[in-house]
Amino acid sequence: MIDLDAKVRSLVENGASRGDIMRELDTIATAAERRAKRLPRTRRHRTQDERAIVERVGRLLFYLRYGTPAFDATNADRQLYDVLKKCLPGGDD
Repeated sequence: MIDLDAKVRSLVENGASRGDIMRELDTIATAAERRAKRLPRTRRHRTQDERAIVERVGRLLFYLRYGTPAFDATNADRQLYDVLKKCLPGGDD
């Protein structure tokens, strides 16, 4: 499973543009969704983990698109929002 926090921090530290980060997050979500659909029902816990990644990426993409936190953002999401703030128009550079 991917370490989403580390991936986002790495992208920002390496100077990836907002669009590049959004594309990478979309790729991660698509891959997690695909994995979740392929897992058998006996691996339900793993399916739930993959779907949680998809939901979290959705909240991060919402923030990148609109510049405002998703209503169901977690504390971990909010920590990444602070990192991603640099990528928003008018963000801290």
